Formats: sequence, C-alpha cells, structure tokens
Amino acid sequence: MKLSPIAQNPLEWIALKSGLVPTPLAYSHFGFMISKFLLEAVDKGVFEAIGHNRVSLADICTVCSLDEKAVKSLLGVVATMGLVKHEKNCFSLTAKSKKWILKDSPNSLYWLMMFDNRVCLKWMDHVGPFLQTGKGLQYHETFNEEEWFLYQKAMEAAASATSKEAVRKIPVPSSAFKMLDIGGSHGLYSVALCKKNPRLSSTVLDLPPAVEKAKPILEKFGMGTRVVHRSGNILTDEIGQAEYDLILMASVAHHFTPEENLAVARKAFTALKPGGVFTIMEVLRNDTIKNNGDMLSAIGDFFFALSSTSGTWSLQEIKEWQKEAGFQAYRKNTFLTIPGYVAVTGRKP
Repeated sequence: MKLSPIAQNPLEWIALKSGLVPTPLAYSHFGFMISKFLLEAVDKGVFEAIGHNRVSLADICTVCSLDEKAVKSLLGVVATMGLVKHEKNCFSLTAKSKKWILKDSPNSLYWLMMFDNRVCLKWMDHVGPFLQTGKGLQYHETFNEEEWFLYQKAMEAAASATSKEAVRKIPVPSSAFKMLDIGGSHGLYSVALCKKNPRLSSTVLDLPPAVEKAKPILEKFGMGTRVVHRSGNILTDEIGQAEYDLILMASVAHHFTPEENLAVARKAFTALKPGGVFTIMEVLRNDTIKNNGDMLSAIGDFFFALSSTSGTWSLQEIKEWQKEAGFQAYRKNTFLTIPGYVAVTGRKP
C-alpha cells in the first residue's frame, strides 16, 4: 500500500502527472501536520464530543473545554480527510470516523491513536541519533506505568480486526487442546481461536508489566481458565517439551534479532507435540528496495528498527528460522485487514 497525493480536479491531475507538483512536500511538510492535527483531535475528545449526533461548534468546545476559533480551524482540516461533515452549522461524523475512531465501535483504533500521540511521536526525536548509531530505543525496557497502559490498549485496538481474520488464517490441528500465545498480552488471538475451537485452551506468555496492564482486557471476554496469562520472557524462559498443539507468535518477531527468532523457533519446536504447528504473524519486508514500492512495508521496517533495533523480516527469513528449527510443510496466509500482514506456519513432523 502507498500513501500519496490525490488530485481533486482535472487541473490538479494534470499538474501531478506532469511533475509540476512538489510531491515530496506531501510527505515532509504536510504529512506530519496532518498526523498531529488528527491525533490531537482524538486526544482532546473532539470525535467523542460529536459521537453519533449532530452538534454545534459551541457544544463541542464546551464538552472539551477548547477554544472555538481553534477547533473550527481544526475541524476544517479533519473534514478534508473525510472524517467530519458540516451541514447547517452542525457537525457530524462520517461512517469512517464512527467505525475506526469512536471508542464504542468494535473496530475502534482510538487507543492506538492515543498511544501514537502520547508516546510514539516522542520517538521521532530519536530518528537522527538512530541513523548515526543504529541503536534503537528498546522501548519495552523504558515504559512507565501510563505508557504500558497505552501500549496494551493500542495493541488490543490493532488486533481487534486481525484477530477475526486469524481464525481463518491459522491452521489449528483438528485434535488441538493446548495453545501457547507468545507475547500476546491482550489475548485477542487466543480468545478468537478458542471460541472457534471449543476444545482448545490457551496460555498467553508475556512480560510481567504487559500482563499486569493487559489482565483487565482479557478478563472482559469471560474466558475463565480457557485463556490465562503467564508472566515470563520467551527469550529466557523454558516453555516445556511436547506440551502444546499450537504455538502462535503474532507481531513479536520484529522486536527480536535473527538469532533470537531462531532460538524462539527452536523452543517452539521442542514444546510442540508431533503434528503441532508454529505460526509467526508479521508484516513482511520486501527483499529488494523498489522505486514506488510498498510504502507501509518500508515504514514498518524502519519504525521497528528505530523502536527495537530490529525491524520487519522477509518471508524467506521467517521460513529459514522454522526450517532450521526442524519445521516442515510451510504455509503462508495473507491478511486483508493489514496490507502485507501474513501468517507463516510450520508443522512439526
């Protein structure tokens, strides 16, 4: 997927096609403004103040304790994104906003946006030093209480859509009873898979601070003892021998080095019963750098290198970890909800 300027009339289309428009400014000058303006609108409660109603500017500003002139200007920007409508001096949300931004939506990305605004934007100040040293932030080691909370809520929001797809993308053995969910703090993947497979139960292994903040998220699904947390670290803890039928590691490999990912794959191989499966879910990195290539893939690789001194991985690299660990019968399934997101599954003979 690629984010790019879009012409809104024939003259703009001609200007874009003829190279008259300085398109790099769309990314450099306007890109960061658009992001910050939208994130602040979410953070300050503007979308929640409008909700499912038609409200006046004064009503929005009263609820949010904001300045009318500033908010009117902000709403003008948000309207150009197709997120707000203005009719008869009243504002209302479009279908996109109601689906993706409002907190009460089952598809809401509200907490991911809050995490971006209050945590991730600060990381951008480290891009220059990262380019000089190659050393990322290792943010899991630096989070305070609020940041751990926002992180877990953001990961829940990001997984809300993909967890629904995961039940169709992860090949669960027909006789499966036990699952290990590596780094799956919020438990959404375990919950979805256990609901589809009534005999399946799952243990969610994650770092102690992650488990502490994610516990309320998991509890609201009412899975009881079928999905439980275990505090630990997959890099240092043993996970047993021939104990599980399915092991899942979703959106975790991009925090680890190649050596660490191989070590995890070997632990998974040992911990699985014969015929068990190990699924790694990640956004794939392209093997080659291409002009006008997959922008989201490239952004993801740099972002996770910045944040964890790691990055995204190619399909071949993921397959190699599984192969070296002893897995066979590789299977790749592509997700629709996140462009480039895949589930790569190996089976233990």
